[in-house]
Amino acid sequence: MLDLLVRNVNLPDGRKGVDIAIKEGKIVQLAKGIEAAAVSEIDGQGYLVSPPFVDSHFHLDSALSLGQPRLNQSGTLLEGIALWGELKPQLTVESIKQRALAMCRWSISQGTLCIRSHVDICDDRLLAVEALLEVREEMKPYLDLQLVAFPQDGFLRYGRARENLLRALDKGVDVVGGIPHFERTMSEGAASIRELCEIAAARGLRVDMHCDESDDPQSRHIETLTYETQRLGLNGRVTGSHLTSMHSMDNYYVSKLLPLMCEAGIHAVAK
Repeated sequence: MLDLLVRNVNLPDGRKGVDIAIKEGKIVQLAKGIEAAAVSEIDGQGYLVSPPFVDSHFHLDSALSLGQPRLNQSGTLLEGIALWGELKPQLTVESIKQRALAMCRWSISQGTLCIRSHVDICDDRLLAVEALLEVREEMKPYLDLQLVAFPQDGFLRYGRARENLLRALDKGVDVVGGIPHFERTMSEGAASIRELCEIAAARGLRVDMHCDESDDPQSRHIETLTYETQRLGLNGRVTGSHLTSMHSMDNYYVSKLLPLMCEAGIHAVAK
């Protein structure tokens, strides 16, 4: 006997009026007019059934915090980071957790069942880490939540970022994050990429870095991230997020950069 039989649904490839048979959490048959008994049966009424949506870049620790402690008047990234710094002293594990849970439920209701969320580790209390680890466990039956240890204030710029990042990874955070363009200098940005990638390689973890979140065509940390990916054998396990400076770069430079990124298997998230 099947566990679940969903009847009369349409699929993304164009097939219509299809039945979906599910047993032990797996789809075992896709066909029209499946003749089988099931513990539960749902009439899909011709609605579309698709794989779940994936949100590949989110910040659940700051979700639903608009206006706390005030609005971003300039609309800039730098003021946004400053606002988060002002809010940090007011945070509690419970407040972060409740906002994140609400966001997860909203996501599930819209078909998003996989989220990669960056979590700030430049708070020595690691409140956001504790909260989101609890959220990950509570949402586990419904949502695949992957957490990135994110040094919001800069891995080298913030004095205890390295210690805090390692603590977060020891607690079970999944991915190594970074923000090289927010370091004090280009050379420190490159140094942060090198050390963070080495940490990930040593622990067998993935990497997801906010690489070049600016309009500065000289912000080229994605090139360093690509190099370190190749050097350390992290191919296919590294994501460069917010690669917004690429639209300002010289076309010739980008024509060389893109093949290198492809060769390293870099995943790019422009969001």
